[in-house]
Amino acid sequence: MTDNALHGFQQQSLTLIDTLLPLSGAIFFLIEPDMQHRGAVFYNLSPSIEQDYTRHFSQLDPLNPARFSDKALTVVTLDSQMQPHLLKQTRYYQQFMQPHNHRYVADMFFRQQGEITAVLSILRQQTLGPFLADELQLLQQLQPFMEYSLNTIYLPVRQQQRACIRADYQLTERELDVLERLLSGSSNKAIANELGLSLATVKTHLHHIFSKTGVSRRTELVSLIMRRLSI
Repeated sequence: MTDNALHGFQQQSLTLIDTLLPLSGAIFFLIEPDMQHRGAVFYNLSPSIEQDYTRHFSQLDPLNPARFSDKALTVVTLDSQMQPHLLKQTRYYQQFMQPHNHRYVADMFFRQQGEITAVLSILRQQTLGPFLADELQLLQQLQPFMEYSLNTIYLPVRQQQRACIRADYQLTERELDVLERLLSGSSNKAIANELGLSLATVKTHLHHIFSKTGVSRRTELVSLIMRRLSI
C-alpha cells in the first residue's frame, strides 16, 4: 500500500510548476468523496498550513473544491471569485492568508468522471503580483496531461491497494490513511500533522491497526503489508 509513486508524481508536478512561473509556495492534495483533504504534498510550505486550513478555514475559502463540484472549470484564481477589496475584509484573508504570507492563489482542479479528485494550489506573496493571463493559459494547457497521468497511472494503483487491505483486515478509511503514512516512513508526530489529528488519536488508530492485523510492532506491520501487496 505504499503511495511513494503517487507522492513522487505530486512532488514532481510541484517542481515543474515552480520552473514555469513564479510562486512562493504550493500544495498538491487529494480530495476524498467526503471532500476532505488527503495525501497532501507541500512545496516551500510547512505542513502546519494544511492543518490550520482544514481545522479552521476550509469552509470560508472562496476556492473550496466543494464550490466547484458541479462546474467544469480547471484553473481558477482567488481574485476571479471575489473582488480584492471585499476579500481583504474577510476573516479568511485576515486570519489565514495574511498570517501565512500569501495573497494570490490559483487552483488547478483534477476530476475523474466529473468528480474532483485532487487540487494543485499555487500561492504567491503580494510582491510577486497576480497571475497573468498567459500564466493561467499555460496552467490550463498543462492540466489535461496531469489529470490523465493522475487518473490512469497513480490513483488506480492507490485505490486498488487500499481496497485490498481494507478487505483483508477491515480497516477504516482513517486507519488506511494512517497506515499509508506509516508505510512511507512518517513518524507518529508527522502523521498527526499531515492528517490534522492529535498524537493520542494517531496512537489509538495504530493500536487498532495492530490489533486487526495481528502484529505488535511497526516493523512487523510494514513487513506484513508489503508481503500482502506483492502477491
